Order: sequence, then C-alpha cells, then structure tokens
Amino acid sequence: MTSLETAFEKASADGTLAGAALLAATTDKGIVYSKAFGKRSLEKDAQDMTVDDVMQLYSATKLVTSISAMQLVERGLFTLDEDVSKVLPEIGGLKVLTGMNGSEPIFEEPKSKITLRQLLSHSSGLAYPFLSPTIAEYNTAQGRPPFPPFLTVTESFTFPLTYQPGISWEYSSSIDWAGLLISRVAGVSLEEYTQQNIASPLGIDDMTYFLAGKPDLQSRLVSIVNRDPSIPDGKGKVVPSEGPGVMSQVKEELGGAGLHTSAHSYIKVLHSLLANDEKLLKRETVDSMFEPQLTPASQQALQATFDHIPKGKTGSAPPFIGEFAQVQHDFGLGGMLSMEDVDSGSKKWRRKGYMFWSGMANWYWFIDREAGLCGIFGTQVMPNADEQVREMISVFEKGMYERFTFA
Repeated sequence: MTSLETAFEKASADGTLAGAALLAATTDKGIVYSKAFGKRSLEKDAQDMTVDDVMQLYSATKLVTSISAMQLVERGLFTLDEDVSKVLPEIGGLKVLTGMNGSEPIFEEPKSKITLRQLLSHSSGLAYPFLSPTIAEYNTAQGRPPFPPFLTVTESFTFPLTYQPGISWEYSSSIDWAGLLISRVAGVSLEEYTQQNIASPLGIDDMTYFLAGKPDLQSRLVSIVNRDPSIPDGKGKVVPSEGPGVMSQVKEELGGAGLHTSAHSYIKVLHSLLANDEKLLKRETVDSMFEPQLTPASQQALQATFDHIPKGKTGSAPPFIGEFAQVQHDFGLGGMLSMEDVDSGSKKWRRKGYMFWSGMANWYWFIDREAGLCGIFGTQVMPNADEQVREMISVFEKGMYERFTFA
C-alpha cells in the first residue's frame, strides 16, 4: 500500500476514524479513485465500510438544494434577484435584531428584501441559533430553547435577521428556506423534486430525506461516532454515539441538512458539475455557480473568518470543516470559493475557483474545475471540525491532487 492507504488503514485501526469512504473523479475519466477503509460502526461484528454505504449528509445537502434552485431559475420559475417573500412570506416580515436590552429585543426595519441569491450565498441576514449568540439570547428571552430542535423549516428557523440583507455574511438556515421555496414553486415535496430532478438523471437510487420504509438503505447506514469527550483537546479515539441525533425529530425535508446518500452517489453530483455534462444544469448555469456572489461588505465579513491564519499558511477555521488557506474567499451558488491558487510547498494544489463545503459529521467535498478534479471524503464523526479528521481530509485531498492532476 502507498502512504495514503497506509495512513487510512492506521487511522481506522487506532480510533482516529471508525471508517471512511473516499472517492475522486477527473473531468475526462470520471471516477479515478474509489476506496473505503474501516468499519460501518464500532460494534464488535460491524461490517467493513464500502463506498456504497449510506451516510447522513447534514450540510452537504446544501449543494443538492442549490442545484435544484438553479434548475428553477433556468426554467424561468424564479429569478436569483427576486424577492423570496412572494413564496416565503414567513421571512418576508422579519426584522433585524441589532441587540438585546435585558430581555427586550432591539429591532430595526430591513432596508431591502431577501433574494434567492442571498439565500444561496448565506448573505441574507438569517442565522443558525447555534452559531449566533444574539439569536440564542433572543430565543431564551422569548421562552424558547436557545437552540430549537430541527423539526420543520418554519418551526426551527423562523428568527429575526442578524444584519441587513446583503451587507454581511453568516452561515445560516438560508438554504433550508431555499428548499422550502423549491417545494412551493415546483408544487411537489422536496423529496419528490430531488428524486425526479437530481437522483433520476444521475442514476442514483440511494438519495433520500427519509429512510423510514427503506430497509435496504437502513441496512447500509453508517453509524455516527463521537470523539471521546473525556479526553482533552480532541486527542481521544472515536466512541459510539449515545442518545438521539440532531436530526432525530425532523418532520419534513430540510434542504440545508436532511439528505442521506452514499459517497459513490454524491460523487456523481460533483462530477456532473465538474464535467459540465448538462445532466443537471445547462453549461452556462454551472459556470454561474462558480462565480463569486457576495457584495464587498459580505465578502469582507466572510474573509474575517480566516484572519487567524497567517498569510501563506493553512489551518483550521472551526466550526467549518477542512483545511483553509489565508487567501481571498467568496461564496458561489453552491459552496465556498477559493479565489486564489493555493499550493502545498513546491507542489501545485488548489486552483483559483476551487469550490468546497462539508457536512456536520466531517463529510467534505470539493470541485476544482481548473485542475479537473473533484472529491469526496465521507465519514460520520462528531463533533464537526474535528482536528484529527481535518488532518485526514488533508491527506486525502493532497493525495488525489498528487496522483491525478498536473502530470
């Protein structure tokens, strides 16, 4: 075995991971790497992990929902700069929460309407309460849990805005709202829309929001594991997850977090965008997804996320997953964008326009159109932005670039 495979065999054996499914594809050749390591769970009789095992995508769902939204735009059913309150009146009347005076919220009126472009690029003013102390404080003052459980879009994500639309950036529930918009505009459930417009064109049969009644998929489900919380600084091994998961109470499709599928199926989504094969979207629509979407003020707010990383270096940026470089970033219509080349020492690595994002259980994907490469790091380890997993993501990604690009 080479060093990459040796590293993953060791990580799966020593408790860094329970298992991982790794896939990469190039523009011209399609899938060029497909290998799984470790086990599906930590049970004594656990089966070996395979690339066809089903995993919870969490926020890796957002790419699929973004593609679906762009399909509506292509078909003339909605526009990127249209006021979404026409379809989502629940957020049309939200005010901007500027702070709290004791238990009393301080509001200002929104100065502009929220657009679909802002929803897809996390520049709408919406926030996740678990990432926004202001919203958590507001919820508590309103007699709600500071971090309400994931139930439905309207029940779980109807909070005030945290800034004026289009003037900042905050990772948020905005693509969950985009998923609800898709369902309402298309007149079908988001599950049905996804099956007809994403899964079917790509020949995917294991992508779903709901595992109930699907014993074949349930039997292939990878268990969530946790980094041992009793060991300080995230240095412990993975241990079985106890208690209900964060998605255990969900009652409808959450377009920002709710999908399940296999790494083998998800690479088909990535490759369709990489190859621009028009199975999902027209070529010019895919091109637009890789263009920076943020206003200067929103881009500056996003860039502040990486201020702690020295120029010319890479590092972590919790709560976000993966390896981040101190270069200009922006957000496209599907994921974050690196707006400069990033090399690894003397070796070429990410090229300008590299798009990437992730899912809470340390699932990571990337598309590099200039390098002609896309990849999936599929695992189910909590908490998000686990440092030991980040190191393995880097080993995988750099290994794929070394093997399949810039020959």
